[in-house]
This record gives sequence, C-alpha cells and structure tokens, in this order.
Amino acid sequence: MEEYDLRDVSYEAISQGYESQWELMDDLFAWLDLRIYFFYEHHQWLGPKNDMRNMLGLVVGREEFEHNLVKAAQLGLNAQLDGEEAAQLEASRTTIQARLDRTEEEFPLMQLIRRCGLDTFESNCLVLAYAGAVDKKYEKLFAYLQDDITQKLPTASLAVQLFLPLEHTMEEYLSRFSRRDTFTGLFEGEKLTAGQLALRPSVLEFLSTGTVAPLPGLRLFDGAAEQPKEPLVIGQELARRLDLLFREPGEQVICLSGGPGAGKRFQVEHLMARSKKRCVFALLDCDQPEERAREGALIARLTGACLCCAHMDRLDSDGKEQPPEEKLLQTILELDLPGEKLFFLSHQPIRAQLNRLSVELEVPDTTEEERMALFRAFLGETALEEGLTVEELASKFRFSPRQVELACRQAVGLARLDGASAIPSREMHKCCYRQVVHKLGDLASRVRPAFGWDDVVMPEDQKRLLQHACSHIKFQHRVYYDWGFDKKITYGRGLSILFAGAPGTGKTMCAQVIANELNMEMYKINISQIVSKYIGETEKNLQAVFTEAKRSNCVLFFDECDAIFGKRSEVKDAHDRNANVEVAYLLQQVEEHDGVCIMATNLIGNIDAAFMRRITYVVHFPFPDAAMREEIYRRTMPPQAPVDDDVDWAFLAEKFQLSGGHIKNIVLSAAFLAALEEQPIGMTHLLRAAVGEMKKNEIVVVREELREYADLLDP
Repeated sequence: MEEYDLRDVSYEAISQGYESQWELMDDLFAWLDLRIYFFYEHHQWLGPKNDMRNMLGLVVGREEFEHNLVKAAQLGLNAQLDGEEAAQLEASRTTIQARLDRTEEEFPLMQLIRRCGLDTFESNCLVLAYAGAVDKKYEKLFAYLQDDITQKLPTASLAVQLFLPLEHTMEEYLSRFSRRDTFTGLFEGEKLTAGQLALRPSVLEFLSTGTVAPLPGLRLFDGAAEQPKEPLVIGQELARRLDLLFREPGEQVICLSGGPGAGKRFQVEHLMARSKKRCVFALLDCDQPEERAREGALIARLTGACLCCAHMDRLDSDGKEQPPEEKLLQTILELDLPGEKLFFLSHQPIRAQLNRLSVELEVPDTTEEERMALFRAFLGETALEEGLTVEELASKFRFSPRQVELACRQAVGLARLDGASAIPSREMHKCCYRQVVHKLGDLASRVRPAFGWDDVVMPEDQKRLLQHACSHIKFQHRVYYDWGFDKKITYGRGLSILFAGAPGTGKTMCAQVIANELNMEMYKINISQIVSKYIGETEKNLQAVFTEAKRSNCVLFFDECDAIFGKRSEVKDAHDRNANVEVAYLLQQVEEHDGVCIMATNLIGNIDAAFMRRITYVVHFPFPDAAMREEIYRRTMPPQAPVDDDVDWAFLAEKFQLSGGHIKNIVLSAAFLAALEEQPIGMTHLLRAAVGEMKKNEIVVVREELREYADLLDP
C-alpha cells in the first residue's frame, strides 16, 4: 500500500457521539477495510507477492496446482496478526465503541443487534454483508479475496476467516451458518445454503431507514406514531379484555375469531395505539403461508413489534370454510418470535391444542344498536333523505363494521359528487347492497322489482294489509328495542307473508311491490334446484338458501310454494317419513329466519296448517271483478302508448272475465298488432287479442255476445 493510504476511523472525535448512522458506518467500514487489508497481506496465495499468478486465466496452471497442494490450511486472521496490527485494529474498535457510548440515539444497526441478540462475531458478519450491499467497491474486493471473479458476495468461509476469535476453530464457527436461528434468518435462505451472505431485503431496508415499508401481505402498524383510521365505535368490552391480556406478563397466544370485516385487526390496531406498541400484520392467504409468517416474524423482531397472523382459514373440498390447520399454527409457534404476545385472527374459532398458553376471544356479530352507532359514526354530518333512518338500515342490513363503513363512504362520496344535501334512500340502499357477498344466485334467480303501489289493483283491505306488512321492517327497531318487545320475542322476528289466489291475480307483482317499497333485492327460489330425490339433500339446499339470504339481506320469494310447504301425511313408508322431515325442517327455517320471506300459492288448502301459525301475514288475492278489470286495463297501458278513442274499456272488462295476468297478455298482444299495422292501439286490436287469449284457455267466444263490436273481428 505504498501508493495509497487506508482511511482510518475518526480518532479526533473520540469524545463525541455519532450524529447519524452513516457517520457510524463510515468508521465501521474504515475498520473493515483495515481488517480486509491485513487479511490480504497475510494470505498465502492472494497476498502482495503473488504477482497475480492465480488470475492469469480460467485454466488452473501447474504452478497454481502445486502451490495449492502444498500450502497450509488458511487460519483465521486474528491468529496471523502481529502485535502492531492487532493493536491498530483494537484501537479502531475501541474508538468506535467509545463514540457509541456517548451517542444518545440508538441507530437501526444497534437496534437490530440488540433485538436479535447478536454477539460480536455475528455483528461483524452483519457489517460485512451490509458493506457489500451499500458500497459496490466491496464486490471486487470479495471477488479477489475469494479467488473467483463471479463471487461478488462475501461467503461464510470468508466471514469466519476475517472474524474468527482466537483459540476457536473454523469448523466451530462455520457450523453457525447451518443453523436456523435469528442470526441466519437475517440472510437470504437460498444464497446462505450456497454459502453466500446476502441480507434479506427487509433487513437492508430496516438498516437504511429504521422501518420496513408494507410488503404483499405484510404491514407494520406503529401505535406510537399512528392512529387507526376510525375511532372504536363499538366493541369496548372486547377492548377492555384485550388490554388486560396484553398487560399480563408471560408468553401468550391471543386468538380472535369472528366473521369477515368484524373488526379483529381493527381491535388489535387500537390495542397497539393505546399501548404505544408496534404490530406486524401477516396475511397468510397465500401459496407459502409459512414463509410469509417467517418474514413477518423477522420484521417484527427487527422493529420490536408483536406478530399478528390473519387470514389463516382454509376451504375444504366442498368450499366450506374450516379453522386454521394445526400444522400451520405449530409452525408459526416454532419460529423465533419476538415479544411475549402473539395474535391469531381467524373467521372460525381455533380448536387446535397449542404448545403455548392461549386465550380465545370471539368478536360477536353486530347487534342492531351497534349497527345504528356505526351508521351514525360513518355517515357523520351527512343527512339521510326524509323517511329513511339509521334504525331502518340497521334492521335491514346485518352488516359487519367494515361493510357499514364502506357503504357509508360510498354513499357520502356519491352525494357530494351530485351536490345533494342528503343521501337519497335508493342510493343508500344501492351502496349497502354493493357490500353484500353471497352465493344465492346459485339457488335462486334475482328479480328486479319493476312495480309500485300505483300498479296494484286489488281491494283496499288487502292493499292496506300489504302496506302494514312493509311497516314490519320499517319500524322494527321501534317496536322491538324502543318498546321492549325484544325481551319478549327472542326469535321469529322476521317477516313472512303468504299470498294465496288464483293464477294471474298479481301475487308475483305484489312481491315486487314490497321489495320496491323496502328498497330490498328480491330473489325467486328455483324449486327444482331445492327439492332433491336424495335423502337429506333438500334440507341441505334449504339451509343454504336461508343462510345466504341472511347474508344477502334480501327478500326471498317462493312461488308455487305448496310444492315444498305441503301438508304432512301419515307415515306409511320411508318416503312419507322423509317428506315429513323436509316439511318440519322448513317450518323451523321459516320461523327462525329474521329476514323477509314471501310465499305464493294457488292452492292454500294444500299448505300445512303448522305454517299458518308461523306466517306473519296471509293476503288473499280475489279474482278481479269488472270494475277492477277495467282499472287493470287502464293501468297496464303505458301513458306514452298511442291509444284510439274508440276503446271501450268497460265492455272489455265486462265481457272477458280474466285475471290480471291474462289482461296483461291482451294489452301487450294488441300493442304488437297495432305496431304491425302502423296504427294506434284500438278496439279492433284489443278485441282480437282478447278473443285469442280466451281461445288459448279453451273458452269459446260466441260472436253474438260481442254485440256492436262483432264486426271488428272480420278480416
């Protein structure tokens, strides 16, 4: 080194602490450079006197072969240093330590060494690997020292030779790199297996910044520096219990279970904020959950945080959610975990036997009062349209806190974009239904409600009964909670309505009217997909329907319900017994269902008597009289349709005794006839359509009965 002088540590600043980590690293790298130079100077083949003979080509020459054959085993550097060299290295290290003792701030490097419990040798290996990552000059130095131009990373062998303590063997320290512990976890696994020391990206990031940015499925929450996005509106009792558990000394696994969006992570975030602690959230719904958990544990140790593992539930072959596998849980527990507390979050309760003390807490489904509080909190100062209340929303939508939050955010945002002073009822309901996740479409078909009260033609008593039924949902909160009926009626709070009447009397239309009035989605159950010839399958399908209906917050519509709501019969064989079991099971489901269930039948006499007690309202649809038929004709005709003045609605209603469904067919058929002839819809078209509808039902129309309109049938 005659031409160049090695830089040295800052001896003149020994009485001062380090102002930054980079000032510290500058001294450490100067100490490392001196150590590397002494290693180079004492090397038997790579030292100053080798004349680059080992770098002349890729082919091993005779001279190199003979030299390698006779040279002694390479010893650790400390064993080869003379007194002056050892003193120089010791002076450098002593100066660095003296300045560190005077440094008030604990830099990321020192935090890592302390939190990972690294000894002097391991700390030196960390500095060596970090130097190669931040300064490219070391790539060439490592390649030269390791006699391989492609070897740009330091190897375990080089690290041991550089830092091997006196009176220890190479084998003893090389074996350290074959372990699976906190120290080896700092390096990339595959490269470490090949003998190379490359720090993991999260370790490099922490050393450079003091923290770790979010990674896919991994996020650090710092309770001392940040707050949860929203306040803790509900769940104060659970928060109190978490506080007690977190303060309790000793190792503990805290298991929180609850449905999606129930607020499990939210509770942990608030716990960290109250405790001013950090937590790493690891989402394990990936192909390699063990590896992600291992990375999460490393980040937690680097940052002094707890580890919280979530999304661990699995699906079985039938697509049904199952609790986390015990193997995965035990694998996580065997990691080198930081701190005393570990959190497991899952949808299903964890039933595994863990080898650490565990406490299971359940996040229950939200109550109606809690949902009201959530709607009020997330709506903030934004008002709802007159006639819509948070009480109605809370009773209709059995949402998790996350679903309420997202629905309110969307509704408030859309109202602001439209410049509206209040959120319209229909828009609020649309935003709520966007948060609904269900599989009801596999067993039912969605019906988009297209009718309102103005389209309904029926006796006033039945119409008032339908409106009364709607109030059952609108004022549910007032009756059950404000007036105390929730203490008297603990189940069967749903709304069940039976529509009974001849075909075409408006049962399906009125079901749509109710769905429209309540701003609820409506699903028509496909009976053919529910009823099965296999024992137990019908009950299984019915359970799926009512379970999904609860999730979807929709109106269930059973048309031709007597097919599955039929009377139970005397048991004469196994078929009768199974049929009765199906009916009994359906009775139970209807009574326990908390939503809206509408059933329609043409034959009310075939309905089992036990259903009548469980049905909230029974609405009879009478066959329309002449006045009602005339009104149906008029309301079925759209206002924009061209209608001739010669139409005699009273004659059509009097002469053709048909239900509303048939009248709809007549009006539509007449409209197409008029469009074909490019004329307004006239008496001729309606009369022809009516006669055709009668013939379709095998009813003969006598020409004389048409009186003055008989000639209109002539071609």
